Amino acid sequence: MFTENLKKSDCCGCMACANICGKSAITMKHDKCGFYYPIVDETKCVNCGLCQKVCPMEDTFTGVDASPDIYALRNRDPQILKGSSSGGMFTLLAKWVISQNGVVYGVAFDKDYKVLHMRAQSMEEASAFCTSKYVESDLSEVYVSLSQDLKSGKTVLLTGTPCQIAGVQKFLRTRHIPTDNLYTCDNICHGVPSRMLWKDYLKILKEKYIAKDDRITGINMRSKRVSWKKQVMDVTLEKGNLESVMENFSFNRFFLSLYGNRPSCFHCHYTSYKRPGDFTLGDFWNVENAGVTFDVEGGVNLVLVNTPKGQKLFDQLKGEADYQSVSKKASWQPHLEYSAKPPAKQAAFWHEYTESNDKEMIMRKYMQGSFLTKVIRKVTPFLRKTGLYGFAGKMYKTLLVRKK
Repeated sequence: MFTENLKKSDCCGCMACANICGKSAITMKHDKCGFYYPIVDETKCVNCGLCQKVCPMEDTFTGVDASPDIYALRNRDPQILKGSSSGGMFTLLAKWVISQNGVVYGVAFDKDYKVLHMRAQSMEEASAFCTSKYVESDLSEVYVSLSQDLKSGKTVLLTGTPCQIAGVQKFLRTRHIPTDNLYTCDNICHGVPSRMLWKDYLKILKEKYIAKDDRITGINMRSKRVSWKKQVMDVTLEKGNLESVMENFSFNRFFLSLYGNRPSCFHCHYTSYKRPGDFTLGDFWNVENAGVTFDVEGGVNLVLVNTPKGQKLFDQLKGEADYQSVSKKASWQPHLEYSAKPPAKQAAFWHEYTESNDKEMIMRKYMQGSFLTKVIRKVTPFLRKTGLYGFAGKMYKTLLVRKK
C-alpha cells in the first residue's frame, strides 16, 4: 500500500491506482482545495502493490535527455486552424483515427461545463476536444472504456497531460491490454487548477454577471479572436455577452497566476524532451525566430514526435499540413526542462480562499499573479521577438527555480 505516507506533491490525481485495484480498496476523495487523492480502505487492501506499480509518479523523466524529431506545423484548412488553440495538429490525428473506425479520448466540457475526459466516435464529437481547457480534467470514465476499445481491436487516440498519459499507459501494461493500436499525445504543461476553482468561477458568473433569463451557450478558453498568442477567453451567452467581464475576470488570468495549481505540478516528473506520449503538442511560442518559412499568423503547433510509431503516423499525415523541421534550441520551452515555481504566497491564497465567503474577491486579488509573474508576462513578448526567450528562461531556472 503506497498511500500511507503519500505527500500531496507526490500525487497527480490520474486515478490509475483506484482503477487498478481489484478489491475496490481505493477511492478518490477531494481535499479542501478540490484536488482528488487516493484514500485506502485498509480492511479491503491485500497489499498486492498494484497501486504503486501503476503510479506515474514512481517514474521521472526530469533531467533525462532525448532527441525527438521536432516540427513546426500548421493545418492547411483555415476553418480547422481557426477552431484550434494553435496549429491544428490534434485534428489531423483525430481525423485519421476516426477514418480507421477508431475512437478518440480527449478533454471537453459537459453540458454543465465541467471538464471531463470523454470518448468520441465521430469528428463532430471530437471537435469538442479542440482548444485548451485550463482545468484539471476528470479521468474516471476513461480506464474501463478505453481498455474495452483496445481489447476489441479499435484504433484509439488518447490525449492529456503527460502524467495522465503515463498513468493510463502503466495501467494498460499492468492489465496486459494490447496497445499496438493505441496512439498517445501529451502536451507541454505548466500545471492544472482544481475543478473546485472552476466550479466556483462559473457560479460567480451565473449569479452575478448573467441575467436570470440568459444562459451560457459556449466557452472557449483559448479564443483566437485577438491573436493565437493571446490568452483570450470567450464566454458566449444566448442573449448577451461577457466581453467586458472577461477583460478583468477571465479564468485564464488565474491559470497563469499559478496560485490554483495542483501541488504535484510544482514537482513535475515529466519536464524533459523524453515524453510518455507518441506525440507532444504545444504552442510554438518562439516561431518567429525558428526560421519557419510558412505563414504563422493563424497559429502554429510545436510537435515533438517521440516514438517510431508516432513518426510512421506523422509521415503519413504531414502532407495535409505546412510543416518544417526545427532544432531543439529554436523550439525550447521552460516546461520541457523544469517545473513551474510555486508563488511565494500560494499557502496564503489557499488559506484565504477556503476560509472566505467572497470567492470572487479572493480570485480577483490573486489572479493578477505575483510581482515576478507580472514582470515575466510583460517582458515575454519582447524576449520572443528578439530571440532572447531561451536565454532568459535559462537564467530564470538558474536564479529562481528550486532544484529537485
